[in-house]
Amino acid sequence: MIRKLKIEKYSVIWKLMGFSIVGVVVTLFSIILLYIFIQLINLNVYIGYVISYLFSIFLSLMFNNFLVFKSRSINVRKLIKYYLIYLISMLIGLISLWIFELLFPELNKFWLSILCVPITYTWNFHFSNKLLSN
Repeated sequence: MIRKLKIEKYSVIWKLMGFSIVGVVVTLFSIILLYIFIQLINLNVYIGYVISYLFSIFLSLMFNNFLVFKSRSINVRKLIKYYLIYLISMLIGLISLWIFELLFPELNKFWLSILCVPITYTWNFHFSNKLLSN
């Protein structure tokens, strides 16, 4: 029983580490998109956030499904659930962005969007782990 708990503990730790690495890659991708949309194209911060997030969800699904959680396939049901997890996370991020905008009105919009990352990261790992773990 104790050995099983240790194995499960390390399994979660390895998944968390892999999820974190994928998260860094996807976050960098997302930050680049945010910068392009908000700073270079002058797109509305909310529209830029949504577009960036939708592209990032797909990249995240591919990396996490095949590399981190070692799932063999993606079916329509898993795809829909994954997008739901991340769309709820996006809503949480948008609400957080709105709150941060109220709290820090002078802060650059790009940095306001970066403040949302730790909040959405926690949500995403918890529910992605439940969905993608074998």
